[in-house]
Amino acid sequence: QFDRMFKDEKSGRFAEQFCTQWLDLEGVDRVAINPQYYKKFDNQLKPDMVGETLAFFKEILHSNSSALQFLDADFTMLNATLAKHYGLSGPKSQRFERVSLKGTNRPGGLLGHASTHLAGSDGADSHPIKRAVWIRERLLHDPPNPPPPDVPGLETSVPNFEKLSVREQLDLHRKKEACADCHRSIDPWGIALEGYDAIGLLRKKTARRKKPISTETILPGNHEISGLADLQKFLLNERREQFAHALVSKLLTYALGRSLELEDEPLIKELSASFAKNNYRLADLMKNIVKSRSFLSR
Repeated sequence: QFDRMFKDEKSGRFAEQFCTQWLDLEGVDRVAINPQYYKKFDNQLKPDMVGETLAFFKEILHSNSSALQFLDADFTMLNATLAKHYGLSGPKSQRFERVSLKGTNRPGGLLGHASTHLAGSDGADSHPIKRAVWIRERLLHDPPNPPPPDVPGLETSVPNFEKLSVREQLDLHRKKEACADCHRSIDPWGIALEGYDAIGLLRKKTARRKKPISTETILPGNHEISGLADLQKFLLNERREQFAHALVSKLLTYALGRSLELEDEPLIKELSASFAKNNYRLADLMKNIVKSRSFLSR
């Protein structure tokens, strides 16, 4: 029955609903692009950005290939409009098609998608903390704790705070005792993506203050990296099991229609082990979930 339903075109609705929920794709519409810095940006491009991510998820799902491609891939899904935005050769129509990224400067995987960069911005510049929280919450299932309610912001206590670069602002947060512990474990994830602006294009300077960007940072565990490519290698080499566990948890939560509990942990570990054994194939993972006692007795 699973195989029959999986082959039905209606399964596309699952892909869109789960992917939107898992990756918080609605975040794209929550950000208003500042026309002062992106005069040629057309808001009609937003659905195409989301469309790339949805089509990418569907391609990995229905090709039953490795879900590790969410972290890094040598292809993406483009239509004519988005290909032009990226400066790539691509489809001539508005239909999303698989496009190789080999030999281009465009990164693969979810962290290379404009939807990720735009949602992790303020509409003018990147927002490293937003991007960092997204990575930890969506890809690693390890959301940081919210900031303490009684900690005053630096904006009012540091002269000319708004004129500092984002990196300089983050450095100040890490020097402040009440902020230091949290920011040391959050900021590096977002700093690695500083090479991309609010609309997902490569940049060398910030939009507002025209200050040079820097992507060099140190991830937890004293891992020195510089940029998106290094971050992708780190995730694949050092956090592969955590990503698999995270994706299993997200998919199981969606399937059961409830928050996971401590009693679900043995099933998550079992599903994660089979997920890895089966080369991280999503369809196989889904089949194992629907065959589980937890799903059948929900």
